[in-house]
Amino acid sequence: MKSRTLKLVLVTTAFAFTLAACSDTEAPAGHGTPESVKLFDAGTHTELPQPYTLPTGTTTRVEVHYYDADGDDINDELIAEHFTSLTFDPGTFATVTSVTDAKFQRDVLVNAAPGVTSQLTVGYGHDEAADSRSFGPYTVTASEGAPAVRTAAR
Repeated sequence: MKSRTLKLVLVTTAFAFTLAACSDTEAPAGHGTPESVKLFDAGTHTELPQPYTLPTGTTTRVEVHYYDADGDDINDELIAEHFTSLTFDPGTFATVTSVTDAKFQRDVLVNAAPGVTSQLTVGYGHDEAADSRSFGPYTVTASEGAPAVRTAAR
């Protein structure tokens, strides 16, 4: 009799733990982790191909898109609580300005003469410093005319 009661208690306990593990009240899974980035010309919604070229003396609105390990664009998951940054080395290569109400976009004005190169680092984080993770550096060359673009899905 005691053996039967013990089995019943164990089965009931195991069942209760199983139900708790599968409960509809579990916390949401959270957002994906960015593993890579792509840069887009926000005005034309086209991808900027690497190596990057940006026109001298012209402001290009650059949009950063973050991708998870599966290659899926996860911007929609991240944009509410995360930030991005663009940093050029040397810093005199370009002026970077935030875009109001567009946390993953930056206006980039290239100050360097055509042919000059710089290294670009893309920052990601939970505050405006966007210093939790970085991507790059990527080579950027100042050019004459409009930035080179690639038509591709984001």
